[in-house]
Amino acid sequence: MKKLLVIAKSLGGGGSEVALVEFLNHLDESKYDVTLLLLDKDIEYKYRLKKKLKIKYIEFDNKIYHLLASMYALPGKILKKIGFNKYFPIYDFLAKHSKMPSLPHYDIAIDFYGYGAFTTAFLALNVKADKKAFWLHDEQMPWIVNVERYFNAYDKIFGVSKAIKNTFDSMYPKYKKIKCLL
Repeated sequence: MKKLLVIAKSLGGGGSEVALVEFLNHLDESKYDVTLLLLDKDIEYKYRLKKKLKIKYIEFDNKIYHLLASMYALPGKILKKIGFNKYFPIYDFLAKHSKMPSLPHYDIAIDFYGYGAFTTAFLALNVKADKKAFWLHDEQMPWIVNVERYFNAYDKIFGVSKAIKNTFDSMYPKYKKIKCLL
């Protein structure tokens, strides 16, 4: 059985969270031992999970660091929106000040959120796994500059459509890791 870690913003919010729940529900329990690691404690869609899985949360040395990483908090949204991590590695700093829940080595680790946010950096910097991947859910990706520095830590990048793959390929032609899920 393979150990799989899936990192996401939360279990509440919008379309990518619904897709996350469906993804988790379709995993074969006989093949994967799944741990879901969340940045924020919104669990609005937890009732939709049809499988039992371990849910853990990224913890920080203090509340301010969590506010800077969170997509629910204004400081985190601003940092992402202005592409601050491209010029100053704030996500590296936050990753150093995050407390790892006790996580083993994984066969596969996936950043399902994939919107150029702290979760991509956290997985790249703090998680030990044989294979790492992240998702891209949106064809418009001005935010991706926040996580360019972590691309080399990933084995695969998945786009949920051909349009996303084409956009990524035109922005980053040297990375041939992106695969289209459709």
